[in-house]
Amino acid sequence: MRVVSSEPFKDNYFIPLKDQSWLDKQRIAGRIVAQTLTMLHNLVKEKTTLSCLQLNNLAEEHIIKSGATPTFKGYKGFPAGVCISVNKELVHGIPKDYKLQEGDIVSFDLGATVDGVIADSALTCIYGEPKSERHVKMIQTNEEALMKGIEAIKVGNKLGCIGNAISKHIKNNGFGVIDKYGGHGIDLHKPHASPFVSNKSSSNEGITIQPGLVIAIEPMSIIGDTYTYVSADGWTVVGQEVSCHAEHSVFVHEDRVEIVTSRDNL
Repeated sequence: MRVVSSEPFKDNYFIPLKDQSWLDKQRIAGRIVAQTLTMLHNLVKEKTTLSCLQLNNLAEEHIIKSGATPTFKGYKGFPAGVCISVNKELVHGIPKDYKLQEGDIVSFDLGATVDGVIADSALTCIYGEPKSERHVKMIQTNEEALMKGIEAIKVGNKLGCIGNAISKHIKNNGFGVIDKYGGHGIDLHKPHASPFVSNKSSSNEGITIQPGLVIAIEPMSIIGDTYTYVSADGWTVVGQEVSCHAEHSVFVHEDRVEIVTSRDNL
C-alpha cells in the first residue's frame, strides 16, 4: 500500500492508496457482493414469500459458500449480514420477520470480505406493483446519480466532484438529497474509513483524487423533507417519507474508474 503523504485528511489521518494485490482480492469480494445482491433483487421481482430475516440468511449463506465473510455481521454489534430497509427506513435496517407487501420499497446493503479486503454495495427495488410512479422515478434517479458521481471521478479532481454531481442530479429531478449519511473509504478490515464521501458538496472540496483510491459511493434520495432519525433499535435510520439508497465500491486507476461491485457482467 501507498499513502497520500501530501494531503492529510482533516482529522489528521492519511488516506491509504491501494495496489494490485488489494484489487485482485477486492474483485473477488465485489463479484460475490454483486451475485448476492442480484439474487436478492431477483427474489423480490419474483415476489418471494420469504421474510426479510430469511432473505438475510440466504444472503449470508451465499457469501460464506462463495468463500467470503459477511462484512457487516457483528460489525460494531450489527446483528446481520445485510442491512434491509423498507419504505421510510433509509439505511441500516435490521432484518426482521416482516414479509414484503405489495408496493414496498426495499433496499439491500451488504459487504463481503476476502482476506480482510472488503467490497460494499447496495440497491433499492420495489416489491410487486409500485404505489406511485414517483417511487419508480426516485429509484431510477438515485441510480443515475450514483453513475454520475462515478463518472465525475478523474485523477486530479477534488473528491467533492462526486457529491456535486450526485446532488445536482437528484435535486434537478425534484427529490431530496440525504447528506447526513454518505459514502466512505474502505481499508483493510475496515468497511468504513476516511474519507467521507458526501452526497452534497462543492466540486473543489476535499482531497485530490489519486490512483489507488478506493471508496464506496452511496447516494440516498427521499421524497420530501430530508430530516432523519435513528430508531430505538440504535441502527435503523428513518425518514419522514419513502426513500432509497444505491452504492458501489470503486477503484481509481490512472485512466479510468473500476466499479468492483458491478452487476453488469454476471
